[in-house]
Amino acid sequence: MASITHCSSISKHPKELINSWFTIPFIGALVITLIYDFNNLKSQEYGVFVQSWSVSYAFWTVLANGNSIIIYLIDKRWTWLDHPYRRAAIGITSILIYTPIASLLIIYCFVEFVLDVRFQIVLENKSIFSLLMVPMGITILVALWGHGRVFFIEWRQAAIDVERLKNENLKSKFETLKTQVNPHFLFNSLNALTSLVYADQSKAVEFIQKLSQVYRYVLDHQNDEVVPLQTEVDFLKSFVYLNTIRFGDNFEVVYKNMDTFLVNENIPPVTLQMLIENCIKHNEISKKNQLKITVERKDDRISVDNNINLITSAKQDSSGLGLSNIISRYEMLSDQKVEVIHSKDSFEVIVPILSLES
Repeated sequence: MASITHCSSISKHPKELINSWFTIPFIGALVITLIYDFNNLKSQEYGVFVQSWSVSYAFWTVLANGNSIIIYLIDKRWTWLDHPYRRAAIGITSILIYTPIASLLIIYCFVEFVLDVRFQIVLENKSIFSLLMVPMGITILVALWGHGRVFFIEWRQAAIDVERLKNENLKSKFETLKTQVNPHFLFNSLNALTSLVYADQSKAVEFIQKLSQVYRYVLDHQNDEVVPLQTEVDFLKSFVYLNTIRFGDNFEVVYKNMDTFLVNENIPPVTLQMLIENCIKHNEISKKNQLKITVERKDDRISVDNNINLITSAKQDSSGLGLSNIISRYEMLSDQKVEVIHSKDSFEVIVPILSLES
C-alpha cells in the first residue's frame, strides 16, 4: 500500500523496490496478521499463522504495487490536467477490473495449492462478494488516495509552471519594450527618419508606418502566450525594415521557406524579433563587417542563423536575457526544445513551431 505514494515501482531506485515489494509488505502483513489472527499464534498454531501472513503479504504486494504500476501507466497516457474526466474514468475502471481479478487469483492459488481444497467448494460456502469485500474495500481506499495524490502533485506543478510562465512573459515584455522604447532605439529611428524626410519622402512615410506597426504589435500582444506564426513574421519584417534603413547595405536578412503558414501554427510573441535583436547587439555592423542573417523554415522549426563579427565590448542594453527568456518560455509551453548551434563562423538558434489544437 505504501508503494502507491510513488508514481510507480517501475521507475524506483533498487532500494525503494526492495522496500515496496519486500520490506513494507512483510511488516504490513505481519501487523495485519497479528491483529486478525493473533489467537492462532497464541495457541501455537504457527503453521496457520504463517499461512495467514503469506496471504496478507500476497494481497499487500500484488494489489498495492499492481495498482501503483497501473497509476503510473495511466498517467503517462492521460494526465489529470489534460484529460481529467477520462483520467478519472479509466482510473476507476482499472481498479474495478484489476483488483477483483488479482484477488480471486490469490485466493484461488492459496485454496488450491496451499490448503489443497477445491476452489469450487469454497464458492459453495461463500459468495464471491464476501471473498472480495475486504480486499476491494481496502484497495479502493488506498488507490483513491494514490490517484488523488497524483492529481494534487500535477495540479501544484501546473500552478508553479503558470507562475513561471507569467514571470518569463513579464521579462519578455520588459526586454521587448525596453528595446523598442529606450532612447537609443528612438534616437536611431528618428535619425534615420530625418535623413529619409529630405532624401525620399515616400520611403519616410513607409518608415513611419513600419515603426508604428512595431509598437502596435508589442502593445497588442504583450499579454499573449503565443501568436500566429504569420503575425509574428509580419511583425519581424517591419522590425527588419527599420534596421535595414538604419544600417543600409551592411545589414541583410534573407527569408527562406517563410511564405506559407497554417492556421494552427504559433510561436511565443517577439521570439524572432528578440533573436534578430541579439544578432544586432552582439555583432559589429559596418561596411567591412556586414551582418547577414538567414531566417529559414525547416519543417516544423524556424532557424535564425547569422555570421559572427563579434564586437569587442558589449553594446548598450545587451543584458543577455533574450535567448534565455526564449528558452524558458518554450519550456513552459511545450516539450519541444530550443536548439542553439554555435560554431566558429556562425551562430544559429532553432525554435519550434507550436501547433495548437483548436
